[in-house]
Amino acid sequence: MRVEVALIILGMAAVTYVTRAAFTVTLQDRPLPALAERWLRHVPLAILTALAIPGLLFTGGALDFPLLLPRLAGGLATFCLARRTGNLFVAVAVGVLAYLGALRLLT
Repeated sequence: MRVEVALIILGMAAVTYVTRAAFTVTLQDRPLPALAERWLRHVPLAILTALAIPGLLFTGGALDFPLLLPRLAGGLATFCLARRTGNLFVAVAVGVLAYLGALRLLT
């Protein structure tokens, strides 16, 4: 790895750490308002959705119709099972099986 790349990664890590630490240190003794707590509870789900949906629907920035149905089958199976059971490992395993099953049916 080049030195410039390593320095950029270290710089980004330092900036991320400093900005998070600043808020943690300054706000550690102050409780968050109830509205902020309710809002923050939804942030992880929103981020995961924003990361997962494009991967399920798009390939190279365009809709990928041949692989759309198997991906949706796997994604929906994973989502439903994770929501119902709370066990992410089992949900992902079943989602992979649903994807493979749908892919096998279509080919």
